[in-house]
Amino acid sequence: MIRGYESKPPEQIPAEIGFQWGPAFGAGLIAGVLLLFVPHGSPWERFSFFSHAVMGRSLGFQGILLPVTWVLHLGISVIYGLIVSRIVANITVYRAFLVGGAVGVILYVLNYIVVSNWLPEFSGSEFSVLVTHFVFGLVCAGAYRGLLRRKILVVSHP
Repeated sequence: MIRGYESKPPEQIPAEIGFQWGPAFGAGLIAGVLLLFVPHGSPWERFSFFSHAVMGRSLGFQGILLPVTWVLHLGISVIYGLIVSRIVANITVYRAFLVGGAVGVILYVLNYIVVSNWLPEFSGSEFSVLVTHFVFGLVCAGAYRGLLRRKILVVSHP
């Protein structure tokens, strides 16, 4: 233990740390891997690592290999993770969760527009896709705020 060290409560940690690429990439991967195990955002709906789902949207067995589905899912997770992390970079810890969930919902709306216009065969079960995006935003924002590298000020006391 460092002599004279007193940890600050989370609400007193300065929010103005700035955007960091490494933690943003890691946060997207963490949230993406979690959603590989819980592919529809809720463990009560379906719990499977072997589901053909990308961000909650079931691809079914349309000739797409499972590893390809995983790579596609994790690629989208990293892109979404960069977006969520950039938005919550300068927000306090508690607000970051709320904003992350809201950004997840906004990303769902954009996802829905793209899928309904260009890939209508993958639309359906939209509530579980919405829940997945919301959970992704929450987890990603929390992971990003947890992975940030902060400047540590060491003060020695005589």
